[in-house]
Parts: sequence; structure tokens; C-alpha cells
Amino acid sequence: MLYRKSNAVYGKGAIIMADNQNYSEQLPSNAKLFSILAYVGLLFLLGLLISPEKTSPFVKSHVNNGIVLCIVGAILACIPFLGWACEIAVAVFAIMGIIAAAKTQYYTIPIIGDKFKIVK
Repeated sequence: MLYRKSNAVYGKGAIIMADNQNYSEQLPSNAKLFSILAYVGLLFLLGLLISPEKTSPFVKSHVNNGIVLCIVGAILACIPFLGWACEIAVAVFAIMGIIAAAKTQYYTIPIIGDKFKIVK
């Protein structure tokens, strides 16, 4: 179920900005690529350090999500059984982020995404 509050659409735990549905014309050339790579392990470093699009708010948002998922995944991997089961949730959130980046949409990780802002 989706409902609208201000300019954001809320549903299934994710927040996708309604005004930013499709920005492929306005994004720098490789912003979509670096946003997708941000969810693949330590490849968020590409978007953070060497990407010419690192000043783009779209890339910064997805790189921040990638860093948070990498940190949470590393912490959960140290916990036997329960942490390993929670790794499935981390993988699902990463896939949801990749899909949102491919559609050029902003994405916030459910539960923890709005609490941690690493990249400003």
C-alpha cells in the first residue's frame, strides 16, 4: 500500500521521492553506474573517491546507502546464526537499492537509512 505525504511516496518500508522519479536527462553521464556500484561491497569507494559525479546528490545518496549496508553487513556477519540470517535482509535491501538506482530514483534503506548520514 502506498500513500503520499508531502512530496514523498511511502510504501513497503522504502521512501522514494516522487519528484525524482526519472532524472536520466539531468544526471551526469556515469552517475547511474556509480550509484549501482555503490551497493556492491566496497565498490562504494568508486563513487566516493574517484567518480567525477561524486558531487551529485543522487550519487551521494546511493553511496551513503552503500556505506551503511556495508558496515551493517560486516557487523551482522560476526554474529553466529542470527546475524547470518539477517544478512539476507541486507542483501534484499542492496538489491532494492540497485533497482532504484537503475530506475534513477532516490532510495532510503528501511529502518536504518534515515538515521545515518555518512556522506554529506
